[in-house]
Amino acid sequence: MIELTTNQKVPLEIGGTCTVKKELGRGGQGIVYLVDLNGKDMALKWYTSIPEESFYKNLKANVSSQAPSDAFIWPQYLTKVHDGQFGYIMKLRPQGYYEFGDFLLAKQKFTSFYAMLNAAMKICDGFKNLHRLGFSYQDLNDGNFFIRPQDGDVLICDNDNVSPYGKNFGIKGKMRYMAPEIVMGGNPDKYSDRFSLSVILFLLFFGNHPFEGAKVAGCPCLTEKHEKQFYGTDPEYIFSPEGGNRPVKGIHKNVLARWKFFPELLRKTFSEQFSSDKIKNPQSRILETEWQKILAVLRDETAVCPNCKRDTFIDVATQNCCVNCGHKIDISRQIKLGKRNIYLVPKSKIYLDYDNNADGFVDVYAKDPSIYTLTNISTDEWTVETASGNVKKLAPKETMPVKAGMKISFGLRYDTDKGEITIS
Repeated sequence: MIELTTNQKVPLEIGGTCTVKKELGRGGQGIVYLVDLNGKDMALKWYTSIPEESFYKNLKANVSSQAPSDAFIWPQYLTKVHDGQFGYIMKLRPQGYYEFGDFLLAKQKFTSFYAMLNAAMKICDGFKNLHRLGFSYQDLNDGNFFIRPQDGDVLICDNDNVSPYGKNFGIKGKMRYMAPEIVMGGNPDKYSDRFSLSVILFLLFFGNHPFEGAKVAGCPCLTEKHEKQFYGTDPEYIFSPEGGNRPVKGIHKNVLARWKFFPELLRKTFSEQFSSDKIKNPQSRILETEWQKILAVLRDETAVCPNCKRDTFIDVATQNCCVNCGHKIDISRQIKLGKRNIYLVPKSKIYLDYDNNADGFVDVYAKDPSIYTLTNISTDEWTVETASGNVKKLAPKETMPVKAGMKISFGLRYDTDKGEITIS
């Protein structure tokens, strides 16, 4: 095994060299180095084991293709092969992004529900685009994501295992993130990716694994045999009606504390996806686009409680009461946008599509708190038609009072381009 040294020049497959500056970290597949490439700091992943030639060819094809979205830290250049070893060049992770595991261990926390939902939306969008290009990720786990806690922006790393449908190079992933059919020896594909995605999202929202309840907690030693049982032959959702694998008080603190905070829509979706019938039927697993629709609804239901000033969800199941202090939230002002009801609660944000850029901000008029205002924080000009039929433009950064009967044309957005403000 060849390890690289400081100031060593590494030839690239396209010509030229990069210069090793220092080691950044190492894992099961290889070592990541900070390198200088034509005066720019980049990262070099150098494989310490010797992959098969087919793996090199697949990685070369990935380098030649475009990243599925800006979320992916995609391989950009290959090195030449030296004594069977090689590596690839990618962008460095920017400052301010933290490992997904840091959020699971509470070393990092999202600054808002919006940020958490944005992270979920960005992850779903990345894998939607990956699958549209005919690829499957194959090794989806908590180590693949770096997240910025302020706004939920996500970077997806370790993309060297991405392969076209039907191809696999022996990399299947971590067992607790695999779909059951992969645990039992099957080959990864977009359907197994979707199972792993649901596991990741459950962890993101609830902080515990969806199959690690009383049965796993009661296992004195989690051997490979037990892992195959809990994640392969006999996976049981922790909120399954059978109830044999429920979360344990004092052990699964996160999910027990958070479960009631999220709307019924999210809880119901997970319960359906992790039902025994869905687990056994890969093609019935929820699509990324369906997840995005659900997340869009949750963002529409996100608000800042006027009483305790903390994030909450507006959920009819809780009579629109704050999940933190119980204060009833006024939802009489809404924007009807296609099938969506966007609640106009002060300090809340409005998202018109599936990206992570808020388009509107709701507040109150400083001189009269009974008057709500809506600020255009998008990059598009809006057209506003008043209840009396007058038309005006609302440029980016401009604010208008919220009045019943107003119609706002946002442009080519989401289900419909025009929303009508209603006040009950």
